[in-house]
Amino acid sequence: MAAEVKSELEKTLKALLLISLESMKQKQQITTLDKAGFGPSEIAAMIGSTSNTVNVRLSEIRKAARKNKK
Repeated sequence: MAAEVKSELEKTLKALLLISLESMKQKQQITTLDKAGFGPSEIAAMIGSTSNTVNVRLSEIRKAARKNKK
């Protein structure tokens, strides 16, 4: 029973996260989901993209972050 509750809670949290991402652009969605701990394939599935696209965007995001730190 505890596993069922956990599974339902995870589904609810993912649904809430998806709703909150609706108004964001793809790059913002990827950044948010990455910071939340989702992997590229999970992010791709959630935003309706491909893992390759997500990996490219993550690379761009990280490169820009490194550039801004300098």
